Amino acid sequence: MKLDQSLTNQTLTKMDRIITITGSNAANSTLTLSDQGTTNTIPGDQVTWVLGPGCGVAAIVGIKNKPISVDVFNPDPAPLNDGTTNWQGTINSSIIVQTEEQYSIIWNSVGGGWHGQGLGPITTDPKIIVNPGT
Repeated sequence: MKLDQSLTNQTLTKMDRIITITGSNAANSTLTLSDQGTTNTIPGDQVTWVLGPGCGVAAIVGIKNKPISVDVFNPDPAPLNDGTTNWQGTINSSIIVQTEEQYSIIWNSVGGGWHGQGLGPITTDPKIIVNPGT
C-alpha cells in the first residue's frame, strides 16, 4: 500500500499499513520503501514491514524508536511468528495529538560481503506520522 504525504491532512481509516522494502543499498545504508520513507497512520493501526522480492535485504533484525523521538508503538514492532521475515507493530491507541516519530530499521544485506556473506547490521531511519482519529 502506498501512502503519500498529502494524506496528513485527510481522514485515514484504521487499517494495516504495509511498508514493502523494494530495494536497498548497503554502501550508503539506504532502503527503498513503498511509502518513500514516511508512513501516515492513525492510532490503533497495525504497521507491517515486508521484504519485497529481490530487495537485497536478507533480514530485518530490529525496528527501534530513535532516542530523541516519541515512541508511537504499543506494542513495539517485533517479528511475526508466521514463518516469514515480516515485522509488525501497533500504533498506540491513546495518542490524541499529531505525533511524528523517526525510527530505525536495522537490517542485514544479501551477499556482497566477505566470502559472499551479507553485510550488517545496517541502520536506515524512516519516519512515521500519527494523525489522531476524529
